[in-house]
Amino acid sequence: MKIEITEQDIKNGNPCDSEACAVSQALSRYFKTNAVYTSIREGGIDIRVNEQPCYVDKDDYEKVVNFIYAFDNLDFGVGKLPKPISFKLNQ
Repeated sequence: MKIEITEQDIKNGNPCDSEACAVSQALSRYFKTNAVYTSIREGGIDIRVNEQPCYVDKDDYEKVVNFIYAFDNLDFGVGKLPKPISFKLNQ
């Protein structure tokens, strides 16, 4: 499935908030649920929808990691607002 992170998701998202970041905002809209979670851990990107794990497609992995880092750094006053992206998500 193709997930679109829009300017509105970025505007409404909360940096460093796994349940309300821009990625989670896009997932909530796509899956029509608030039961979403997004984070970066040592093992990679952890995405869950309704407690079920989902996986970023390997071709989009680096793009999503870079987006999350850029978005989360806004909370520390570092960097600039990232641009909207799209990525493939596998269940």
